[in-house]
Amino acid sequence: MSKITGRVGQYYREVVGEMRKVSWPSKEETKDLTIVVLTVSGILALFTFAVDWVINSVMGRLL
Repeated sequence: MSKITGRVGQYYREVVGEMRKVSWPSKEETKDLTIVVLTVSGILALFTFAVDWVINSVMGRLL
């Protein structure tokens, strides 16, 4: 059992060590990137809707 406890402890220490190396974005960067993601997602959603609508219209006329 102590082998498992030692491994878990080592894993935890390594995770904490790696998390300290992470370069976290600032609040401003997070806000800006969130806006970019939401904008691109909206554009892709509109594009997908438009393509679906065109294909649906064409298939409706053919059938």
